[in-house]
Amino acid sequence: MSAIVDTLVEQARVLPEQDKLALLDALFGLVSPSDPSVEHLWIEVCEQRAAAIDRGEMSLLDADEVMMKYRQ
Repeated sequence: MSAIVDTLVEQARVLPEQDKLALLDALFGLVSPSDPSVEHLWIEVCEQRAAAIDRGEMSLLDADEVMMKYRQ
């Protein structure tokens, strides 16, 4: 990371949780601008997946296990 990024990360560490979330949202918007039509479709997919989980048709993976797999 560059010195600027290191400084920004250090400053972000001391922010209240709500400000961290707002910052993360703003940064994500810089690298992945939202398109209303895509966002609408993504919401539909999320709702369909949540319903499938509720019906027991889709299983969940433990986040720690997934992260461990991709860190190797």
